[in-house]
Amino acid sequence: MERGILIMSFRSPVFLLAFGAGFLLASFHGDAPAEEGFRSATACTRCHPEIHRTWRSSRHATAYTAPLFQVSLDGARRENPQLSLPCEHCHNPLRFFLDTDDPKASIFALEGVTCDFCHSVEFLLQGIQGAGFPRYLVNPGIKFGPYPTSGKSDNGAHRKKFSMLHTQSVFCAGCHEYRNAHGIPILSTYSEWEESFYHGKNVHCQFCHFPGLFDAPFIDPGIKKGPIGHDMAGGHSRELLAKALPIRATLTSNETEACVTIQVKNEFAGHKAPSGIPINRLRLETTLYDGDRGVLGRGEDIFERVLGDGNGMPLRMPERFFPAAKEVLKDNRIEPKEVRKIVYRFPLQGKAPRTAEIALLYEIFLPDLAPALKSSTIPILRIAVPVTAEFPWPFVAFGVLAAAILVLAAVLVIRR
Repeated sequence: MERGILIMSFRSPVFLLAFGAGFLLASFHGDAPAEEGFRSATACTRCHPEIHRTWRSSRHATAYTAPLFQVSLDGARRENPQLSLPCEHCHNPLRFFLDTDDPKASIFALEGVTCDFCHSVEFLLQGIQGAGFPRYLVNPGIKFGPYPTSGKSDNGAHRKKFSMLHTQSVFCAGCHEYRNAHGIPILSTYSEWEESFYHGKNVHCQFCHFPGLFDAPFIDPGIKKGPIGHDMAGGHSRELLAKALPIRATLTSNETEACVTIQVKNEFAGHKAPSGIPINRLRLETTLYDGDRGVLGRGEDIFERVLGDGNGMPLRMPERFFPAAKEVLKDNRIEPKEVRKIVYRFPLQGKAPRTAEIALLYEIFLPDLAPALKSSTIPILRIAVPVTAEFPWPFVAFGVLAAAILVLAAVLVIRR
């Protein structure tokens, strides 16, 4: 197997140029031993059992086999088989490194984004924000990683080499940043981070999604050095969502209306909330109750990005986003470090409010074969806020003014 390999379609007009560049770069590693090439993740289990166990539970491991992806991939293939290739470049990357009749292709498909893909990446190529490939240059003869070491592994299983790239957000960009042929950002997690507070502070994706890698106590003080978990939890982790998106709320009332004021802060996410594929969204629900748990009012806000077909019609199925999106119809997602203030006012009509319940939910929409949309909801936070009487500022102001007039009158009388 050639040691300089590119993720790309072999019909690409830049293939020969990119392949030649890959061969030239690979030639600098002339001292590398000839190894068997890519190996299944099961080969890593013997020496890295904890890493393998946590990776098996990750969404990277099921990137290709997940039902949501398979339904979307089937829809793309039915419309145009060529449209499915960009999807597989990221969800089944090792397919593009093997001959079409290589029996290992079926094994790697079951492993999605497998160990030997990430740890063989040597360079990230330019053009990551465009619609095309290649994205990465890989060298399967060496295992690249974030620790400053090189040479043979302790048991001689493979060569290893330190990679600064593996500690930086740009490493993730090859699969988490994508603009289609119309220039519409379908996946924009990397560029959202690049424009954020965290980029300026040199805080990378790995700090939150690989916290043990940096022994980062500001993420979790309980983290100690040791085996690094590879579950790479993100938007589907309730614990991570609750930590990243705290909410505060107050409920006040007067004789005519109740007012619920909510502040949602994107405290720790280094990108917009939510990020990733536009099919997911955040829902904020507010319910106002009286003393008998009777409902006095409901409020709702949805934070999402909605893509359109160019004629004002929203696209709902993920397989349509990549080829057909021509406009962004809505994007009210919460920026990193932004505090979003939402106010609901409810007429009381003679009734007395007692509490308001506020829930923040993460909604994952699941395409069905029908086709229709079903959703899976992750509850992030739910709080209950008791009512406090609205402070009578107009009466206080009138009282202060009246007192000032009386004091002034008394002073004038004394002076006479």
